[in-house]
Amino acid sequence: PLSQVRESVLELRSSKGMVVSANDPDSVSCGSFFTNPVVSYSKSLEFPEEMQRWSMPDEDQVKLSAGWLIENAGIPKGYGLPGSKAAISNKHALAITNRGGATGQEVLELARLIQERVAARWGINLIPEPNLIGF
Repeated sequence: PLSQVRESVLELRSSKGMVVSANDPDSVSCGSFFTNPVVSYSKSLEFPEEMQRWSMPDEDQVKLSAGWLIENAGIPKGYGLPGSKAAISNKHALAITNRGGATGQEVLELARLIQERVAARWGINLIPEPNLIGF
């Protein structure tokens, strides 16, 4: 029934800190901050086999895991810039969280660092998912 599907979805999203909960600081987040990049099939062959990827309707395109790219660019879950109250979720490498009083500028500084490290390590430009207004 629909109620069981709902519970399963909520359980999965909660395990990633993607359901607001007073008991879970990882749930105070911007959600998934970057889109999973789509690359050509030939470009996808440059990445290790263990990296999660998905086929696309266009057979020459492959969607890569942005979370995998982030973690394997040396940015672990839970990472935050010194003195910043913005940090990557402890549960989900794509989520930028507010650890209490983070400013929009702190979130963007962390996002830019992530983009720079992923580009330097993998040659992939991560695209932010949120629409940034006023920045």
